[in-house]
Amino acid sequence: GLKLALRRPSSRSGRGCEHRVAMGDNEGDAPQDSVPLMQASMQQLNTVKQQLEGEIKSLLQNNEALRDAEGRFKHSWDALNSLIPENEGKHILVPITSSLYIDAKMKDNDKVMVDVGTGYYIEMSVDKAKNFCNKRTKMLADNATKVEKMLKEKRKYYEMVTQTMQMKYDVMQQNMEKQKAGK
Repeated sequence: GLKLALRRPSSRSGRGCEHRVAMGDNEGDAPQDSVPLMQASMQQLNTVKQQLEGEIKSLLQNNEALRDAEGRFKHSWDALNSLIPENEGKHILVPITSSLYIDAKMKDNDKVMVDVGTGYYIEMSVDKAKNFCNKRTKMLADNATKVEKMLKEKRKYYEMVTQTMQMKYDVMQQNMEKQKAGK
């Protein structure tokens, strides 16, 4: 069954008594000092649940940022496809930001300036820029897929923890009713 390990961080971390959790479906996945979910206290389960909620929220934000960046590179690739000799000298709208465009005339359509990150721009041929966009798009899509896989795992663990909490709560309710009936 699913096991969880609750650990206190070392005193060097300066994080007080925050708990860290390690989980695994198989005996070999979880650390040796792990506890089966049904043996964990409600407080421990609630701690795990809160941690999973935070991790899920963070993964959702990361996934959204990766997909947004992937979309921007796809749009850039589409824009690069308009840089063909037939369009030289034609009027175009050049994006300055995502919502601001200026009117311009296409002059040199065989070289472009590419933002390669952290404020650095490199002049590249259109083909090289398309290749750059394709590589970045693939990298971002691969990373987003990995994040989505982690998100699926975290959601599975979250569901297991909440189901376990509900089962424990139901048992507590039944025990209280038995005590009332026995008086």
